[in-house]
Amino acid sequence: MKIEETRDLRAAGTSEASRSAVTAGEEAYHRFRLLATMVQGTAAALPEAWQSYRNVDEARIGAREMMRNHRVLRVAIVEDRIPLQFVEWVVGR
Repeated sequence: MKIEETRDLRAAGTSEASRSAVTAGEEAYHRFRLLATMVQGTAAALPEAWQSYRNVDEARIGAREMMRNHRVLRVAIVEDRIPLQFVEWVVGR
């Protein structure tokens, strides 16, 4: 299978919620992730926690979506690299 066909198949399988997310290896500059502080449980079930965002503005939009869950207290935006680099907190309802 050619590389172009693989890219087309991968793009066809993406959902509306993950279109703003960036897959690993596509962008050379900084990417951002969200870390949620929960009232109870873990953030593993939240799709926004697994996505990588191209810029801080897209990460803020994802954080606002994450804050709609009643179990989320606050969300940290971090740079997606090792070690994680803190950027800012998103709090409030």
